[in-house]
Amino acid sequence: MAQTALFSEQEEREIDLSTWPRQSQYAMFKDFDSPHFSITTRIDVTAIMKAKHSDGASPFNAMLFCIMQAFNAVPELRTRFRDTNEQPSVIEHNRVHPSVTVPIENDRFAFCEIPYTPDWQAFNENCHSAVTAGKAQTELDEKTASTDYWIFMSCLPWLDFTDMQHPLKGPDDCIPRLAWGKFVPRKDLSDATASNQESWDVAVNLTAHHALVDGIHMAQFFQNLEENCRNFS
Repeated sequence: MAQTALFSEQEEREIDLSTWPRQSQYAMFKDFDSPHFSITTRIDVTAIMKAKHSDGASPFNAMLFCIMQAFNAVPELRTRFRDTNEQPSVIEHNRVHPSVTVPIENDRFAFCEIPYTPDWQAFNENCHSAVTAGKAQTELDEKTASTDYWIFMSCLPWLDFTDMQHPLKGPDDCIPRLAWGKFVPRKDLSDATASNQESWDVAVNLTAHHALVDGIHMAQFFQNLEENCRNFS
């Protein structure tokens, strides 16, 4: 399946700034020197690990699917601003896609763009194809500079972290960043009858531009992600 076929289905709508309900928030934070904010929390991924053991599902692909479901469910996280010919505009994408880091030789990484689709089997196939091609790269090459329908993501499977600071191009960089870490086994202390059952969780960090995204939208994202991961099968 050609990736370009799915990316070509992209649609966007321009937001009328004069009637946009969050125009004042946009105007307030757009020109801040440091307009980004970040939240890190833990997400239960027990269902994803169960799917790995029962069906052989890739935890990376499954987590990425749950994450992208959550992103696409929140319009503010699909919104971008642009300055075209010195005329500012704000647009909302109908769908956003992951651009993730994948390991290559000599402990380096490369970028990998994966078409998102809400169908798990199709997305899983997209992941396998894109990651295989991504790992064959020999240099770091950015292929997303001309488009902004991305979520930039990293997975750190070696580290259980408590916070994350992402590199950003500057105050006008409005593409969200997300990172998740090592899946960590833990005991479920909330249920005494399940004291011997192993469960898993992971740290997830999200960074976004405050001109487009508020705390309530991050909360909606994490609530969606929590539900997606809990119900994954």
